[in-house]
Amino acid sequence: MRKLQHKKEACISTIVPTLNEERNIQLLLESIRHQSLDSETLVVDAKSKDRTVAVAHKYGAKTIILPGHGEFISRNIGAKEAKGTLLVFTCADIIFPKELFIRVINKFEKNPQIIALTGPGYAYDAPLFGKIEYIVYNLLRYFFAKLPKSLKRFSTSTNFLVVRKDYFEKTGGFAVDDINADGLMGRTLLSMGEVAFSLDTYFYLSARRMKNMGFLNFNKHYLYALENFFFSFSDTSTLKSIKNRSRKKHRKMREV
Repeated sequence: MRKLQHKKEACISTIVPTLNEERNIQLLLESIRHQSLDSETLVVDAKSKDRTVAVAHKYGAKTIILPGHGEFISRNIGAKEAKGTLLVFTCADIIFPKELFIRVINKFEKNPQIIALTGPGYAYDAPLFGKIEYIVYNLLRYFFAKLPKSLKRFSTSTNFLVVRKDYFEKTGGFAVDDINADGLMGRTLLSMGEVAFSLDTYFYLSARRMKNMGFLNFNKHYLYALENFFFSFSDTSTLKSIKNRSRKKHRKMREV
């Protein structure tokens, strides 16, 4: 299939931080290859011990090797190197449905005021109760995104987040020392301009961490995401304790 050559100002750059993701990243890169739109892919690797980088090269991705670097600093560096005007932040275990990039560009072109968007993620390999949880979570995110401005919330995750590059640069990038940097990015973008949670820019994600950690431990680990909906929770000692506990596990989780 011949890929569409879209106008330059709508160029997409996909940024993927990796650490030992050989088993997962091929599905993501294959799904990017099947988009009917040319794009740029940047894999920012923390010196994987497996064939992650080789797989990235196989699919024509630009690779940046940053030994020992964490997830969010890797995303910031990838964004700096990206040539596209739309930055797609994602993870190695995500799969994009066909025509996702076209739908994304259509959203930005239909409403030039939008500076960022995200959509629902569906866990393709989760047990039934896990799939139900993701459906409820997506509905919650959609509901909060439709509230009036003073109550509106833009709950974001770097499973899939699209940001205009010029606005991402204005934010100063992800907070590299906060485990919920992607969620806090949504709050910052909400304060800067129009953002959208679009049901038709959906994607598929792996439930590998839920299955590895167990349902209860998985939810305990991600309790910090509550601050994406309840801003006052950010200043509590309870949240700080949750984040400290979760941060200790985070790097190990990247290897799972």
